Amino acid sequence: MELTLEKKLQGFQLVAQEKLQAILCSIPGKKELILEPALIKPLEHVCTASWLKLKGIQRIYKHDAKQIVPRSADEVHIYMIRSVLGTYQTLLRQLQPLATVETPDISLKMYHIICVPSCYTYYQTLLEQAGLWGLVQLHHYNWDFIYFDQGVLSLELPNLYECLYLQCDNSPLPAVAQSLRLLQMICGPPAVILSFGSHSAQLLQMLQALGKPPNTTNPPDYGGWLIIDRDKDYPSSLLTPAIYAGLLLEVFQQRAGEIVVDNSKNKISSQRVELLQSRQPKGTTNAGKPISVRLNSASDEIYGDNRYKHFAQASSWIRAQVKALGLELQKLNDMQLEEMHDYVARKLPKLTELKAKVLRHLNASEIVIQMLGNFRRLQTLEEDILNNVSRKRLLGEIDELLTTDGQRYNTLRLLCLLHHCAGVAPEELQLFARNYCNMFGHRELGVFQQLAQAALLPQLLPDKKAPTKLLANLPLPKFQQTEFQANANRLKLLTSCGDGADGAATSKGQQGVQSCPSFVFNGTYIPLVAQLCSILLRANNAEELSAKLAMVEGMQLHLDSSRQTPTTPKAYAAQQKATPPGGGGMDAVDVFPLRLRNLFVFVVGGANYAEIAACDFISKLTGANITVASDSLMAGSDLIAAAFSN
Repeated sequence: MELTLEKKLQGFQLVAQEKLQAILCSIPGKKELILEPALIKPLEHVCTASWLKLKGIQRIYKHDAKQIVPRSADEVHIYMIRSVLGTYQTLLRQLQPLATVETPDISLKMYHIICVPSCYTYYQTLLEQAGLWGLVQLHHYNWDFIYFDQGVLSLELPNLYECLYLQCDNSPLPAVAQSLRLLQMICGPPAVILSFGSHSAQLLQMLQALGKPPNTTNPPDYGGWLIIDRDKDYPSSLLTPAIYAGLLLEVFQQRAGEIVVDNSKNKISSQRVELLQSRQPKGTTNAGKPISVRLNSASDEIYGDNRYKHFAQASSWIRAQVKALGLELQKLNDMQLEEMHDYVARKLPKLTELKAKVLRHLNASEIVIQMLGNFRRLQTLEEDILNNVSRKRLLGEIDELLTTDGQRYNTLRLLCLLHHCAGVAPEELQLFARNYCNMFGHRELGVFQQLAQAALLPQLLPDKKAPTKLLANLPLPKFQQTEFQANANRLKLLTSCGDGADGAATSKGQQGVQSCPSFVFNGTYIPLVAQLCSILLRANNAEELSAKLAMVEGMQLHLDSSRQTPTTPKAYAAQQKATPPGGGGMDAVDVFPLRLRNLFVFVVGGANYAEIAACDFISKLTGANITVASDSLMAGSDLIAAAFSN
């Protein structure tokens, strides 16, 4: 039986189970599993508690950094943690007293640590320095891609953005490269890979170093791959999405494809300054315990019908569904006894389940409306930032939002968007940083350095005072065109220029918004990944691709041929032009147009639902199949929050 692409992608779970089983079955004795809390939800996508018990796990505990789980003489403790140095060192300090208390047999390791996704070489050195060599055995486990929804995959490595862009630490990349190689083994190698960014190029170098996957008789499932760095399209993360799934992630915490709907706290309320946290919007209640909503269209049809719709349209549809279900349940009053028995036996359980789902989404949408406040004002401000309209007014509005709304992350997010789209002068940053630290405390001054490291803000320079009269006589600085402005114009990402997907004209009306992938940002901006997918799918030859991508620096084409070095779209087009028809063998055949119209997109540093929805729109428009994957799914505030945790 031939497997569909979606079934193959869901098959990553079976591979992850086999890898985990190999580790667990290699450990003899009565086993107890102690999990880092952040790993519980992702692990639920891999296996169930009953599956773990079949593999010899007798009890499962949640790891507490302050208290160690007691162990009897015949029990083996297995710890599973993320490959984060701080977490690993905390666990070693917790286990260190055991080295002096216990005198184990070296051949019987009673403590095991499974590091997700990698166990770095220096971990063994730290183990020896802690005096735990011989007592603790190290393992590494990579669950690879986790299937969240149709066309959505995640590696669930939330610290990868922090490592790559804030700490300049490339150590997580080999694990990502191994996951991409596994994808090649399952779905076959693509005819062409387009990469954009230094980390993407490194990933492909590592993928090449791992060697070609084993030959298979099955045809490949993807005609092309697109691998792009997060910093090549920061606006897609910094802009506030207008779609339902995107706004759910803006307000609620996401844990491995699930959001937690809590009436008492959420991302927006918790990041506000303490003085403003007490100002609850009308209608907000603290009653009821948090509920989980799984962002999967197969298990939740309400989410599936609304995930990529404009939020206003989705919330109206959900309210209409609540009324329709209420009227349906009222029919019970007018039924005869026999009809009632049949209705209760057949239809009522499904309606009750559907009503529970609808009410969960109704509750979530109402909280989103309460938390976002004046959403139209925010969207107008973001549109003006994109188009660099009246810089002085934009800085004034951002400063006003800092004072009146007091959001720790989202106010910084607007300033980062302004810097990326138009540039922020050092003097402007100094003034904002002073106001920000007065609001949230001067301990947050280091955050500006972290954001500068990720190229989200300029460097914060020391404050040098100059005579007021001299400053007044100096001419205003002329800002050079930023890389974003240059690429946005070349690739036609800004719909204010009158261009839609891949140059198609669009208008700013409701009809125009729905006919262009920019609808994910209310018709103002097309995510870069969606535009590149559109270009790849619509290119009829190498010359056509080159005409659209040649002016963008950093784009590289990796072809499925004997060539070891990547090429640029321009060089590839020139090579195809120089090759005579029928000459050069199979390697010289132009891969465009793509014979197989399936694309795999990987964002290095976190993808978001606006990009996923825009790619879904392009796939429907072109009749293609686009799978979007990343190390994690992030909202814009998560991107800024990473600078605070570093």
